Amino acid sequence: MRYLLLGLFVAALVGCQSEKTPDPPMTPPAETGPAPVVDMHTSRISLDWAGKYEGLLSCADCAGIHTQLILEPDGGFEMVTRRLVRDAAPSSARGTFAWEADGNSIVLGDGADAQRFAVGEGRLLLLEAGQAQPAWDRADATLVQSPPAGPGTLQDREVVLENHRWRLVDATDAANERIDALFPDPERFFEFRFAESRVHAQGGCNGLRAAFALDADDRLEVTGAISTMMACAAPLMEADATLAALLAEPLETVLVRGAQPTLVLLTAAGDALMLTGTLTPEARFGAPTTVFLEVAAQATACEESVRADGLCLQVREIGFDEQGLRAGTPSEWQPFTADIEGYRHESGIRNVLRVKRFEPSAGPGAPVGPIYVLDLVVESEVVSN
Repeated sequence: MRYLLLGLFVAALVGCQSEKTPDPPMTPPAETGPAPVVDMHTSRISLDWAGKYEGLLSCADCAGIHTQLILEPDGGFEMVTRRLVRDAAPSSARGTFAWEADGNSIVLGDGADAQRFAVGEGRLLLLEAGQAQPAWDRADATLVQSPPAGPGTLQDREVVLENHRWRLVDATDAANERIDALFPDPERFFEFRFAESRVHAQGGCNGLRAAFALDADDRLEVTGAISTMMACAAPLMEADATLAALLAEPLETVLVRGAQPTLVLLTAAGDALMLTGTLTPEARFGAPTTVFLEVAAQATACEESVRADGLCLQVREIGFDEQGLRAGTPSEWQPFTADIEGYRHESGIRNVLRVKRFEPSAGPGAPVGPIYVLDLVVESEVVSN
């Protein structure tokens, strides 16, 4: 009996084991390649690209297209464009943009109106159809990122005008043809300075001084113009006359802000004057000291010259009283080893200059030594050898 029960138990145990489902055989994990490497150096990842961009894009039949573009962090955009034509109405568009696969360029909108921009450090470059390599030297295709700013009030515009010196870099007529009369010499250019409601323009033969005012419609009016009466070569005299005629009527202003702003002046006849701004020394260094320097007719050789010809101006400091008469004893003649911004010496001509002297604060990137800027030529005399 004992053996019978033992046999039944073994049979039952074997039966139970045969009914269990066998575990599937272990299979080795599938071989996979390395995890994809994310390029951390793309514009999308490494740059702070969200913000406002502004610039002048090229235009086939006008002086340019003032373009303001806002890229939002969530992929939205807003673009406002305005042709540089008197009283032209701006147009605006909103939508979304998408990053291209390379992570370095974006596409605004879709379809036939889509625009591609390469994204760089603080700037965007409008890409032409099929263009892959950005041409970052194309100023007429570049928008520059600007820091956040408040509403563009009249006072803000006047501050920008007065804090910069403005060089005339281009001028076109209603047919978008260059006004060559304003550029008589490749080494000379018109420069404008605005200060205390006065404007001074110099670059042809005679300097022009006048009062100016900006109204609420961004119109610039120049009144009461006077100029010196020197006689020069005909092209320089023509340049003066051409500029005076263009400034004789109210001009619409378009201001493109940025580290180097652009000021566009538009006439009712369809002319466009384009000026680029550089911060004045006052805006960079603070209030100057006014000094009067007499510059001898002939320069002299000196070891510390900043000029390419190795010469230095011979200079002595003089004084004037309240009546504008010379006062005191001039200093000794000495080589002048610095540069006087805005002054171009002509051999054989003695000049007395009113000069602004700035003392930059010490710090990284600050100029070493005083900065001298021409304010006015007080006297000028041809000296025979």
